[in-house]
Amino acid sequence: MKYRSLRVYGFLENAEGDLLIAYERFAGQPLIKFPGGGIEWGEGHQEALCREFMEELGVSIAVKECMYFNDFPVQSAINPAYQVQSFFYRVKLHETGGPQRVQAETKREVPSEEGERFVWVPRNEIDAIPFTFEIEQAAMRSFLAAAKSPQ
Repeated sequence: MKYRSLRVYGFLENAEGDLLIAYERFAGQPLIKFPGGGIEWGEGHQEALCREFMEELGVSIAVKECMYFNDFPVQSAINPAYQVQSFFYRVKLHETGGPQRVQAETKREVPSEEGERFVWVPRNEIDAIPFTFEIEQAAMRSFLAAAKSPQ
């Protein structure tokens, strides 16, 4: 039987214009990706993305426009019975109740044990990040193209 996995990810920028990147080890695999994850049954995209940011980073976000989604088939590297479709949104930290802080590290390295580390990467260095999957690579190119176009 074949299945489909829907995933959502967020482009979160800080005040300096740096973008948050996740370095993760999941099911033993090293991953470099944007923060986010799977949409659970009964969730919409925005609800899932808000939940993922709260679970992973302990922050509340506002979901803005969809910046990218893959319109090409991608077989899951974790479970080959699944085809993955991912949606990438620009997100902002909620400032209700005061400013929020993202606990980020500086070490751009996948953890040796299961888990994630988040790193702020300057926008001019994003295209050098070796994202694990084709979807993230395409999303990153789309994000950078949108950032260069006049508003």
